[in-house]
Amino acid sequence: MGGAIALPAILRGRGIDADALITQVGLPVAVFDHPDNVIPFAKLGELTHLAAERTGLSDIGLRACMQTGLVMLGTVGYLVGNSATVGAGLASLQSYLHLHDEGAAPYFHREGSLAVLGYEVLEPDLVGAEQIVFGALAIAANLLREICGVGFALLEVNFAYRAPSDTSAFSAHFAAPVRFDADRNAVVFDAAILGRPIAGANALFHDFLTSQVREKERLGEGRVARDRIQRVMRTLLATACISQDEVARAFGMNRRTFARRLQENGTTFRELLDAVRFDAARGLLRGSVVSLEDVANRLGYADATAFARAFRRWSGASPAVWRRKNVALI
Repeated sequence: MGGAIALPAILRGRGIDADALITQVGLPVAVFDHPDNVIPFAKLGELTHLAAERTGLSDIGLRACMQTGLVMLGTVGYLVGNSATVGAGLASLQSYLHLHDEGAAPYFHREGSLAVLGYEVLEPDLVGAEQIVFGALAIAANLLREICGVGFALLEVNFAYRAPSDTSAFSAHFAAPVRFDADRNAVVFDAAILGRPIAGANALFHDFLTSQVREKERLGEGRVARDRIQRVMRTLLATACISQDEVARAFGMNRRTFARRLQENGTTFRELLDAVRFDAARGLLRGSVVSLEDVANRLGYADATAFARAFRRWSGASPAVWRRKNVALI
């Protein structure tokens, strides 16, 4: 639930019957009583999409999450806040946020002197995806401010979506340059902060929480679930570290054992990589006007021609034709 718990109040403030709208998308009104309650990701997208339409607020996802911080992320939030350093906390967020948020994959990596904390929606055709991302990065900014302490400032914010009609709330909340139609959804900050200790972190509590989240995500009988593999692959793709060896390592296996497990589940690494790339490509093409060259680079292709060839094989159409037919209006 997280930051979405504030959505009903925003609706009511605009004179809209929040309970009726929540019921319309098939959710019980009581689900908004507590931030730890879980709702299907697709339902959240549908609700935020309708909320944006009814209120006329094309930034409602951002507004709903502007006051949301670590506590709204439940156990994972407490784990991040009790990590030894900022970098360790963000690594835990990348590893375990799926326990709280199953419809997206966060990622965290360094680019030279910069650190990048990003958020990838896994379903490219999800209604309301842009509102969910607006809120997710609002929470990311708040989370960083909490664990980094006084003096922290973002350097840049990127959205792989078209700009809403009014971007003033974005500028006010992030207090940094905000770029839309980018090739990723991410906040960027000084990597030197990664080694900063988190004030008030409790090592014993951190160890206890780590054992709790590891138990929650433990795979039964050594079985590797396809959706979890794709989530890890989406994260690695976003950090430009995608390879069969890297994915196998993420599951504590060598390349041959990992390939055998995939075969047992009726798939291959190449098939999964194609599926992950296709999903990421559709999300970028539908939601923004980012260039095909940038999309190709983002997905690990040598050039736009190689990407276009692969995309035609996946969809039966060129990226440009597919984009014209499937463009999303915000």
